[in-house]
Amino acid sequence: MMGYKLNFLSVNLMVAMVFAAGVAIGQSNYKDIPLPIELRDVNEEFSGMAQLGNRVYLLPQYGSCKETGLDSYFNIYSIRADSITRVIEGKDTSLTSFNTLKVRNLEKLPGFIKNTYQGFETLTFLGNAVYMAIETVDTAANCYLLKGTIDTAKNEINIDYKNYVTLKRPFNISNAGYESITWLPQQKKLIAFYEFNASPGGNSAYLIDTSLTKAPEPVNTPFLYFRNTDAATAVNGSIYAINYFWDGDYDKYLNNGLVKNAENDIKRAIPALKDDLARNPDYLKTHTFARIIHLKNHRQKKWKTVAIFDGFKKNWEGLTLFNKGALIITDANRSTKQVTVLAYVAF
Repeated sequence: MMGYKLNFLSVNLMVAMVFAAGVAIGQSNYKDIPLPIELRDVNEEFSGMAQLGNRVYLLPQYGSCKETGLDSYFNIYSIRADSITRVIEGKDTSLTSFNTLKVRNLEKLPGFIKNTYQGFETLTFLGNAVYMAIETVDTAANCYLLKGTIDTAKNEINIDYKNYVTLKRPFNISNAGYESITWLPQQKKLIAFYEFNASPGGNSAYLIDTSLTKAPEPVNTPFLYFRNTDAATAVNGSIYAINYFWDGDYDKYLNNGLVKNAENDIKRAIPALKDDLARNPDYLKTHTFARIIHLKNHRQKKWKTVAIFDGFKKNWEGLTLFNKGALIITDANRSTKQVTVLAYVAF
């Protein structure tokens, strides 16, 4: 009888463990949302995302036409928000349809912008106004913010090619631009975060008048390891952003002259990495890291972690708040080493 009781207890324990594992999996805050087949190609390089009305808009870095720069067609895409919700809720298994929008007048931009252009990196809507930021080559001192208007009936965005703002880089960090721009309702201005914010001497963002007719105002921004790749603002003015690190960026972001031997400080600044770095001081030379971070307002001194998710083969660059969390999207960087993914993170 004793053996029977032990076996019975063992079975109960195993059942409990399986049940607990099922609960843990069921409570996962991350869900892949398969894109329409046409949008899964690694050449799309999605770099920004925003919601307007009942549609979520996806911004490819080069508008599906990298080779011709700004002198050819440039398309972005939109997907119905309710169809995304159906996938999140398990009512559908994938997204099947989308709209294509043409972005017009880019070929009319000044030559000095076109000659340094290295793709678009962020998308923001304010009513029917559209804001899109251009990243430039590393040798250029400035990036640029453009403004346009969206016509949802015609599925097109018309850029005001004569009206743009110059965003001077605070530091010359390889492949870093102003990828993270969002609206601040209390200030009634946009805020543009630079991708690199780990200078021990202080870091800054820009407050930008929505007319794009006034000089941007520099403001202090919190110290932050790794890349700030996109941001979105809640109704109450709080800011959410993607904080992403790819191990191939180790020298660019963690050993670049401004930042050296960062691992000890990262263990304190990002507790989620403490154990990994304690076991292996070179952990960040071979591993990626991705999370959503939060500020109550742009004057706060420290970003707070909201959610951590998989960064392996996923270059997370786009974010928009959605339902009880956020949608995030990757830039696959035209590489088989990365994948194109749209996902939902609840928090």
